[in-house]
Amino acid sequence: ARFALVERGYQEVITYSFVSPALQERMEPDRPPLRLANPLSADMSVMRTSLWPGLLQAARGNLARQQERVRIFESGLRFQQSDDELRQDRTLAGFLVGDVLPEQWGEPPRAADFFDAKADVEAVLSLTGGRAGFRFVPSRHPALHPGQTACIERDGRQVGLLGMLHPALAGEMDIAGNAFLFELA
Repeated sequence: ARFALVERGYQEVITYSFVSPALQERMEPDRPPLRLANPLSADMSVMRTSLWPGLLQAARGNLARQQERVRIFESGLRFQQSDDELRQDRTLAGFLVGDVLPEQWGEPPRAADFFDAKADVEAVLSLTGGRAGFRFVPSRHPALHPGQTACIERDGRQVGLLGMLHPALAGEMDIAGNAFLFELA
């Protein structure tokens, strides 16, 4: 899956498993994170319940350094607290913003859209050999645009999310343009 994303123009990043409680709350208000007893800093005091906070911070840094086209992904663990048990889920997540192709003379610039992000996710899902078993169902998520969000299901069970970053959150993170996120578990 990682090689498939690299072939599609993504760069792999590795982010911290500890994230800001404010960003974590903003991304997933309904999912309480695990608070650390002895955090490294106040901005890294909870365990991530999604890879998205780290990806957004990495993207924000790249965009601040005048990178107009950002394609990044991470393969790592997310941490879910349920009752007295901590669950660690292996997850693949990605972020894209900017033009579909790098700047070149042979193609006019075109900003990436929902369907470009969906094509990237479908390329990863096709590696399972059962691409027909996956469905994209309209959905909602607090961090994503209400009209451009899809739940990814396989055999009626949610295996991921895909959507455009909510414009209010994009503004807070200084991310200009339509940015898209996906996460597969």
